[in-house]
Amino acid sequence: MPGVLRRYRDKAGLSQQELADLVGIGKSYISSLELGYRAPNLNLLVKIASSLNVRAGELVDAMVEESERSIRR
Repeated sequence: MPGVLRRYRDKAGLSQQELADLVGIGKSYISSLELGYRAPNLNLLVKIASSLNVRAGELVDAMVEESERSIRR
């Protein structure tokens, strides 16, 4: 989820803190997700997607595409 979450968050015009507040987690957790140190569970993924006004499936699709690109390199 590293690049994906940040792209979607930036597109939504939210700071890490704003997204964290909307989701109900700490800013450092958002940072960890964006850096790829952590992966969200399904419930958290749904909350994040809802806060970004996108479908959770859209985020998952974007994460899969990013992963596939990095594997092909």
